[in-house]
Amino acid sequence: MLVDVFKVVHWMNVRKMTSHELADRLHLEVEEFGRLLAADELDLADEVAEALARHLEIELPQLRGSTAATDVVVRTAAELRATRRVVARDGIAFYNYYTMAAPLGRVAPVILDILCPAGRLPALNNGHLEPAITVNLGPGDIRGRWGCELTPATWRQMRAGTPAVPWVTGDSYVEPSFCPHTYALASDRPARIISYTGESGLRALLTEANAWADHAFEAMVAMAADGSPAAVLRDALARRGHDLTSLARRTGIARDRLAALADLTLDELRAIAAVLATDYRTLLPARRQHDEVGKTFCSVEDSVASIRPFRGYQVADLAAAPHLPDLTGLYLRVDADASTPVDASATAARAPLDLCDTTQTHYFVLDGDVTLWWRRDDAGGGGDGGCAAGRARLGADGSVWVPPFVAHGWTGHGSLVKLGSGPHLSYRDHLELSNTFEAGRALRRGRRDRLAWGYDARSGVPA
Repeated sequence: MLVDVFKVVHWMNVRKMTSHELADRLHLEVEEFGRLLAADELDLADEVAEALARHLEIELPQLRGSTAATDVVVRTAAELRATRRVVARDGIAFYNYYTMAAPLGRVAPVILDILCPAGRLPALNNGHLEPAITVNLGPGDIRGRWGCELTPATWRQMRAGTPAVPWVTGDSYVEPSFCPHTYALASDRPARIISYTGESGLRALLTEANAWADHAFEAMVAMAADGSPAAVLRDALARRGHDLTSLARRTGIARDRLAALADLTLDELRAIAAVLATDYRTLLPARRQHDEVGKTFCSVEDSVASIRPFRGYQVADLAAAPHLPDLTGLYLRVDADASTPVDASATAARAPLDLCDTTQTHYFVLDGDVTLWWRRDDAGGGGDGGCAAGRARLGADGSVWVPPFVAHGWTGHGSLVKLGSGPHLSYRDHLELSNTFEAGRALRRGRRDRLAWGYDARSGVPA
């Protein structure tokens, strides 16, 4: 089994266990164990890996080597079509599904051919944990359904774009977690969509809560159900051993005003947070923008009205919502001839790398002939510090996944949909980093950290 050494060292630090102690428990020579810790990954026999996890008092999967992708992933139109699978629902072929480019183990956007015919009420699915952006790619209109009872919010048209601005292909919307949804054609014209399910910020919490006692889980639900800052304040008060009376005494804010948290000024919220040693931003109400079932729509007209130049491209908005800040999307129009050599020896310094996002990014090519350039680590060397420029030429239905903070850019002539989400950097990461003392130093110290706790004293053993 492949074991990540950085995870081993991290858990040694957590358990305050020296390499001498751990080597002794594993029946290894200290020097041999030190050499093992000098690598990035270990290929250990299963029984050794199990013993290592047992002595660190963790589960074996917590030590597995990382499978995180470090380079761009490209999927051509032919490769996309090869992923086709027919999904049946309500006794008919309901969708054709196709999977866009993404690394193994990552959530990937999907393309759906809408097969449910016009005039038929489409059967609902059960929704899913991950919030999503859905985009009508046309050429026809779609009927969307989001509930059993048909209302203007649960049964409406998702229109295709217009010939005047063909690269804005249609209406788009954002849906929340576990929102039932389904689609049918609105006419005899074919239609398809992109469905981009971003990773949910609740996934880690719910994974852990699966193992909680029922009473503990219900207590959490009771606290969090309304999502209000007042619930956050009650939690902070209890954890710090305060009540409204003692908080009023410490802050000088009247008790009845503390109870009506929504009426407090920003300075008063900061004063409360200072006493409770918490982040005042958690005491601010969320800004919500959605209909009665949680959807946020962006019409074709809204997208067209938002068209603007951006770093040599034309872009237009897709649906977005302030309460789902990690989900982002744009229409993107490329009209740029390559100003750099198109051979594989081009360096990153010469390639058109004018985009760099803080989160993973997915692209889907709508039409045209475009080339993606990106900064790529190249251990073979190069004239600019060992970084070369990768390139991939794509036509309609090609797709790409770009890792966070990888500089990239497009040349050629064509249209794309650009989609982004957490997991990194998510808005929660931004909040955490904004609270971290000397965040840059902490990040540098924590990356690939193999420094033990500091109790080892013998020479030749990592300290």
